[in-house]
Order: sequence, then C-alpha cells, then structure tokens
Amino acid sequence: MRRDYQIKGLFTKYKIGKSMVEEFKIRKAEPDEYPEIERIFEAQGLENNKTGVKVFNGYSVEVFDRLIGGAEVMLQEGEYTFSVAVIDDFKGQGIGKSLFQIVEEKIRNLGAKRILIQAKVPAYWSKFGFVEIVDPNDAPKTFRCDGCSQYGKDCFPKIMVLDL
Repeated sequence: MRRDYQIKGLFTKYKIGKSMVEEFKIRKAEPDEYPEIERIFEAQGLENNKTGVKVFNGYSVEVFDRLIGGAEVMLQEGEYTFSVAVIDDFKGQGIGKSLFQIVEEKIRNLGAKRILIQAKVPAYWSKFGFVEIVDPNDAPKTFRCDGCSQYGKDCFPKIMVLDL
C-alpha cells in the first residue's frame, strides 16, 4: 500500500500555458516505482549504472497521479551524489529545484562534506553553487564518462562539486 505524505509541505502549482492548473506532489518513492523513475532518468539521457552504488532514498513527483519525475540520493566510491530528472513537459516549473532542495538536505543529514555530480547542464547546477572540477582525475572514475559511446558526441557533461 502506497503512503502519500508531504515532504516539508512541498506542494506547488504548475503552469500549462498561462493558467495554473494543478499541484505537483513530491514524496518518498515506493520500491515498485523505481523502475519507472529509472525510465525517466534514461529518457532524459542520464547514466543509469548502479554498479557499486548505494541508493539511500528515492523520491517521486506526481501530477494528477502521473509520475513525472524523480530523484535518488546515492553514495558512489565514497562520494555523495544524486540524480534528478523531470519529463520535458514539466520542466521550468521549479520541480527540479524542489527535488534538489530535498536531496541536498538528505545528503547534509548523512554527514557529507561535499556533493559530486555529473552535470549534463552545468549552467543550471551552477545556480545552486556547484563548480566544475577542472581535473577529472580529482573525481572517482565512475563519475567520468570515458567509456560512454555518447561522450564527446551528443553529450558533454561536466563533473561538478558543491562544498557543504
């Protein structure tokens, strides 16, 4: 049985055109939702290799009982990281920002000193204080895209860090 609850009272209206239509709801994801959240990550072009990764929490975002995004808090090679994805139709509504605020708090509560990410859109994450790691060798190998066939062709991610 799925339990819905608010995370810090987070309910926000989203826009379709010029009118506010409905609210999105963020809650802890249930295990049966993980495959669908993973499909959203993949559809947004996010890497999905969980080898050697400990997932602490997952979060889902719903509108009209439709899953439209999610987030995961992870530990990878001793570094705290996360993934956030929202389907295209709902981008620009503050959902990604809301998800980031939740995962940042969770990672802080886990005692992290920094957060490492592999950013497909570095300019977006720099708004939250992330800075690019100049030397990729300063990050664990699993954070780098060296072996990905899309790297340098269709995808140009940057490894970024946020000191907490």
